[in-house]
Amino acid sequence: MKNATDLFFDAFANKNRFNILMQLRNKEMCAGDLQKTLGVEQTNLSHDLKCLLNCKFISVRKEGRKRVYKINNETNELVDEVAKHVKNYETYLKKCGILKEEKNGRI
Repeated sequence: MKNATDLFFDAFANKNRFNILMQLRNKEMCAGDLQKTLGVEQTNLSHDLKCLLNCKFISVRKEGRKRVYKINNETNELVDEVAKHVKNYETYLKKCGILKEEKNGRI
């Protein structure tokens, strides 16, 4: 069994889940709007939303027949910090040969 730190980074390392969090930091959204904005399949979106809900990174409320998702305050602060770091280190991340090799399966 992985430890909590590994699981935490697994949750955030998933591109779709992180993109959901990035969208929700701006406003509450229903699944249909997230799907249109992110261009992901409904089944994948449902799976990722369920994970984020189970981990308590987001919450959901019913609004008529819709389910509206909201990022929690602590997660929002973390995502904002990550976004700042990505912007600050973007040039270096793109130039990193090790990351390129890992992406291509060479390491």
